Order: sequence, then C-alpha cells, then structure tokens
Amino acid sequence: MLLSQVWKQKWQKKAELFGGGGGSLDRSSDVCFRCGGTGHWASTCRGREPAAGLPPENGCADEEEEAPLPTLEEVARRTNSVCRELAESGGSDRDGSERISEATTSLDARRLAYEPPAPPAPVEPLYALGPEGKVQDTPQEVFNALKALGYDSFRPGQEVAIMRILSGLSTLVVLSTGMGKSLCYQLPAYLYHKRSKCVTLVVSPLVSLMDDQVSGLPPCLKAVCVHSNMTKGQREAVMEKVRQGEVHVLLLSPEALVGGSGSGFGCLPSADRLPPVAFACIDEAHCVSEWSHNFRP
Repeated sequence: MLLSQVWKQKWQKKAELFGGGGGSLDRSSDVCFRCGGTGHWASTCRGREPAAGLPPENGCADEEEEAPLPTLEEVARRTNSVCRELAESGGSDRDGSERISEATTSLDARRLAYEPPAPPAPVEPLYALGPEGKVQDTPQEVFNALKALGYDSFRPGQEVAIMRILSGLSTLVVLSTGMGKSLCYQLPAYLYHKRSKCVTLVVSPLVSLMDDQVSGLPPCLKAVCVHSNMTKGQREAVMEKVRQGEVHVLLLSPEALVGGSGSGFGCLPSADRLPPVAFACIDEAHCVSEWSHNFRP
C-alpha cells in the first residue's frame, strides 16, 4: 500500500470519529435548505421545492416592482429648470420644433453671462511727444533720477532708450554685457512710480540674475522677484507688497507670469487686483525666445 493511501485512510477514520466529511458518513439527518429534504446538501440537491418556512427563490424578484421613470415635468421640478409641453402626437413637426426652440431659449435666458472685470486704466506716458512725434529733449527730472540711482552720466544708448520708454514708445535695447541695460527700465520704473503708485513688470528667464538685480539695487528703488524656487508663502508675501503699492519693479519668471494663480508656480493675481502697470520689459529676450519652452536655468 502506498503512503498516500495510508494517510487517506487515516484521515477518513478521523473524519468519521469527529463528525467531519468522510466516505461512510451518515447524512440522513442533514437537511437541504433548498428543497427541505434530508440526506443531502443543497450542492447535490436535485429537487426544486423550497424549504418550509423559507420564501421561494424567485419570490423577491416577483414581488419587486420596477420603479416608474420620472416624467419630464418631475425632472424639471427636481432640477429647477423649465419644461415646455411639446406638440401632441397629431401635431405637426414644425410646431414641435418651434416649442423645442422656445424651451431652449427659456433655458438660455436663465444663464447669467460672464462679465470679466474692467481692466485698470492705462498709465499715461510721463512725457508727451513733440509736434512731429519726436521724443523731446531729456528734462532735468531724468538727470536727477539718474543721480538718485547712483550714476553721474548716461552710457551710450541709455538716454535714448529711457526717453522713449518715458514717452510711451516700444523700445528694443541691444547692448553688450555690462553696458547698463538694466538701468534702461530701472530709471523709468522709478519715475513712473514716483508720479503714481504703479508697478513695472520685468520678465527674466534667469533666476540667478533676478536675485542679483534685487539685491544690488540702490535704497530708493524697491524691487521683488517671483520664480519657481520660492515657496508658496514667499510668493504670496511678495504679491502682497505689490498690491500695497510698495514696489517699483516686479521681476517674474516666464512660468510665474503665464502659470496663473491656480498652478503650482503662477501666483500673479488678476489685473483688477494689481496696481496699474507702467510698462512691461522682457529682459534677456533672446533667452525667452530660445529657451523658455524647455529650459530652466
């Protein structure tokens, strides 16, 4: 006899002794819950009669009634909308189309049209153009502002660019590194803010350059920056200073400008919550055009 057969016989004897399943187990007292008969279980039941005291198997399904579908009027009441009776079965298709159109128009009338807030009034140029549209000569106020920023004279190209910005003209400045391009927007931002509590936006793709410009400014010029290396609390504190009109220049990374307040980086509020913008400057424009779509220095 094989060892497996010996173990099988041993387990069968234990099953008979302790009442477990076995080949010679007496099932005459077992009751089937399906048909109510004795001597077998429901898994081997061949009868269809339900057990005494138990409901038939399909009784619940027979007694259940399908819930009626709600009518159009009931749906209209539940959704607080409008429902118009369509044409009777004998009416024309044209009448039915007209009534459907009336119902659609009535529903559209309930929708409130979105009206965006009015943008702030534009900042007028500091100096008006001459009779022929030419920029006027540099006034003494500009030279005084230059001295307040710590400079005695302009470098080549700076005076022309600054007077164009103060006159409200679009300006492209191309100068070598270290020739003072930043002054071309810093001085106009200082004078615009001095006349009215406005702010100048500067978009810069170089985070390290933004931090250097903020830390190296003269005391009379206040600037802050917003970029992806700052925490949410830091960005919100910066924007609070901007809203209070305490800042001359706001330096932004491209993603902070276009990200919007709902994204991870953008925290620039809507225009109606900002002070008037004097002008916008794109610093290192070649970096923005070439790198901004896939590069973060």
